Amino acid sequence: MKTTLKALTLIAGTLFAGSAFSAQVVCDVYPKGGNSHSWGNGTKNCTAFDYSFGSSTSGRFYLKDVSKEISEVRWEGIARCNGGTSCNVTVRAYSSSNTASALILYKDGTWERTNTARASYETGH
Repeated sequence: MKTTLKALTLIAGTLFAGSAFSAQVVCDVYPKGGNSHSWGNGTKNCTAFDYSFGSSTSGRFYLKDVSKEISEVRWEGIARCNGGTSCNVTVRAYSSSNTASALILYKDGTWERTNTARASYETGH
């Protein structure tokens, strides 16, 4: 019984310790024109709407809640940047592939894979 409790305590401690270093990827979408709206900027699901009738707009994915010094960031998805804690992107209208995540390599030798953030954009077609 004691061995089982020790094992469960060790597992629970490991899970809670892992979540203490939970960096997140969040996004912003910047719609065009004066009559535009955006929602959810600074969260993992952001969206924008305008009447520009364009096929894309600008956006950004960036890291939030980083608790340690970063050695390197490897962006994945539409975020095609070389390192850095933020990545400017082109957000395509009505596309389901406007997603990004990151692999963070810390200076202390540890690493973390983040959540996937999703940016969406509609142009009023």
